[in-house]
Amino acid sequence: MNRLDEIVASIEQRSAPPVHLWHPERHGQIDIAINAQGHWFHEGGEIKRPELVKLFASILWFEADEYFLVTPAEKLRIAVHDVPYVIQQMEFVDEHWVATTNTSEKLVVGEEHPVAVRRYQQQPVPYIRVRYDLWARLSRAVYYQWITDALEAGDPENLTLTSGDYQFSLGGRD
Repeated sequence: MNRLDEIVASIEQRSAPPVHLWHPERHGQIDIAINAQGHWFHEGGEIKRPELVKLFASILWFEADEYFLVTPAEKLRIAVHDVPYVIQQMEFVDEHWVATTNTSEKLVVGEEHPVAVRRYQQQPVPYIRVRYDLWARLSRAVYYQWITDALEAGDPENLTLTSGDYQFSLGGRD
C-alpha cells in the first residue's frame, strides 16, 4: 500500500455525524465565532481544547449564507468571519495534493474536494471544499507554496496545478 492509499484509507475510516440528515425543530443562536485564522471563540474567549473544536467542526452546517452547529435536537447559528476552515499544511503525495485543515482533517484535492478561486481581502485566493458547502481557505504559507510550484511547473501567466487527473487554476495574475 502506498502512502496516498494509507491517507485515503485513514480519511475513509473517519466517521462524520450525518448532519445533512438532521432537521431539528428547535433553532437558536449561540455565542460561538470563528475568526479569519480559523480560531474558535465562545463568549469572547478562545476555545483552547482541540478535541472540542474538532467536535464542533464535525457538526457544522452552511445554509442560506449562515453557519450552524446542528444536532438531532437543535440548530444553532454561529458567526464565521470568512470560512470555518483554513488549510494549514499541504503536501504532494504520489502525484496528489493532500491538505490538512486547522482541525487536523485531511483532504485529497480532486473532484470530491475541488479548488475554487475566490476574493479574500481584495486578492484571488484558492479555497478547497471540505464537505457539504463548507470550504477552507489556504493559509498564506500554503498559497505561496502553490504559487511557487505552479511557477516552476510552467506558464507564469496561467498558474495551474494538478492533483492526480484533476487540474485546477490558482487564478492567474491580477
